[in-house]
Amino acid sequence: MTRYSQSHDSHLNLAEFFSSHIEQGLYGPGERLPSVRTLSQEHRVSLTTVQQAYRVLECSGLAMPRPKSGYFVPTGRRMPELS
Repeated sequence: MTRYSQSHDSHLNLAEFFSSHIEQGLYGPGERLPSVRTLSQEHRVSLTTVQQAYRVLECSGLAMPRPKSGYFVPTGRRMPELS
């Protein structure tokens, strides 16, 4: 269990955590990401923080929301180059 600081950047830390997991292939194309509630409890952050982190991933093309289903790793996308 990871606990993030309560700073205004907690959502960015959480987004980076999942971004690296997605880029490493721990979550594959089409795979469902953990629910907002589950992440909130596991990482001891607010629901809003998790929602903000998922929005960052969505804007980066690393997550796609499906209404009433959660967030998923997009299918058919090219993995970003790691430098």
